[in-house]
Amino acid sequence: MIARGAVPQRVAPALPPIELLTKRETELIAAIADGQSYQNAAETLGISINTVRNHIRSAYQKLRVNTRSEAVSRALRAGLIC
Repeated sequence: MIARGAVPQRVAPALPPIELLTKRETELIAAIADGQSYQNAAETLGISINTVRNHIRSAYQKLRVNTRSEAVSRALRAGLIC
């Protein structure tokens, strides 16, 4: 019989804290989660696609992610979007 302390337990690494997203960044991450394209989100919100890209880039940095799916997953886990 092996003692519990003898076998190392695998623990998921803790996620670093997330900076707060702005209202617009949150809206855009939610739009991505809903499957909208950047162009569609821009039209819906009445902003340029370059503005969408800037907000998304900022949100990715704050969430510490590199892809859409990572951003949506991280935002969902953090309770930033539903």
